Amino acid sequence: MAYRYIAYTPQGQKIQGRIEADSEEAAEELLWKQNYTVVSLREVRDKETFTLFRGKIKTRELIVFSRQLATLIESGIPIVRALQLLQDQVSGKRLREVLGEIIIEVQQGRFFSEAILRHEKDFPAFYGRLLEVGEQSGNLEMVLRQLALYLEKEEALVRKIRGAVAYPLFVLVMAIGVVFLMLTVALPPLMNLFISFDAELPLPTRILLALTNFFSSYKFYILGVATLLIGAFILFIKTERGKELFDRFLLKIPLIGNVIIQGAVARMCRSMATLLQAGISLPEILEMVIRSQGNRVIRKALEDVHIQLLQGNGLAEPLSEHKVFPGMLIQMVRVGEETGALDTNMQTLAQFYEDEVDRVVGALSSALEPALTIFVGVIVGFVAVSVIMPMYSLMGSIK
Repeated sequence: MAYRYIAYTPQGQKIQGRIEADSEEAAEELLWKQNYTVVSLREVRDKETFTLFRGKIKTRELIVFSRQLATLIESGIPIVRALQLLQDQVSGKRLREVLGEIIIEVQQGRFFSEAILRHEKDFPAFYGRLLEVGEQSGNLEMVLRQLALYLEKEEALVRKIRGAVAYPLFVLVMAIGVVFLMLTVALPPLMNLFISFDAELPLPTRILLALTNFFSSYKFYILGVATLLIGAFILFIKTERGKELFDRFLLKIPLIGNVIIQGAVARMCRSMATLLQAGISLPEILEMVIRSQGNRVIRKALEDVHIQLLQGNGLAEPLSEHKVFPGMLIQMVRVGEETGALDTNMQTLAQFYEDEVDRVVGALSSALEPALTIFVGVIVGFVAVSVIMPMYSLMGSIK
């Protein structure tokens, strides 16, 4: 049976988690053995989930945890004691809770990797499987360092991709917001002043006047419609069909689609190289890669590749049937399969596509920054001309 608990550690930190035991008394005894002060303990049903409000383990926390655990194990500290020491040090609430559950499971006789695999929603798909390989080979600390290095590279790659998309979106949203405020708040009094002189206004001013009247008269309707459209869009992309269409749309955007594809390929190659070097079979590796793939279009293509791989068609040939995968990836995989050096080729490809992401992100920034500057400059220039031109006309008429 499963029990949900809230307790305090000997250091006074509040933790909560889930524990499995034969009875409530057995669960309480397991918690007391950890020197936890139990505040609440209740049985939960298997279907009960806590994913909505629970936190998420950050990649940076997992990197630090992996490195520190490797160091403690190398120092000869038993795994349970090492986990207890790290639980007292980690700052992330969710990681601290999960470590509390893992410590209890390891004390019950489970392997560390088995306990990690039982928390697959909190760790990357391949994390527990690689730890299992490390435990079997007696190189757990080495595997932990490899995992930390892999996660570090993946975090840097994701940060670059997000940065490439976030900056132009931020500037665009700010520009739209400023224009909306100008048309609804700042310009209406000035436009009314121009109208009061009953003089013929220049064309740019008349256009700006029409826009100002429209936005100031219907601003609440515009905000309402915009809110409804944004809400409908968010609800739509939460559906499986909506997610797939949105992912397909992203891949078709010039430069941005290229960044997404090359980033996904880089992560896939890095994962496969690490897992192949650990001696895991290719079909199992592909299953893990599919589970960790965010873009539905690429994931669907990989699922088809996985089916054909199980049918004995290899890896390169199924990849070549999907246009989403770059030609260089297919050629290198084919060479790797023929020479038996697939892991080395995947490592080379991962580095190549990570460098390509850097290059494309640089090109994207170089292309978007002047385009956004011109866009904002045109808007500001149009407003300035529309405001200044009637002033000269009115001054001439006053003279």
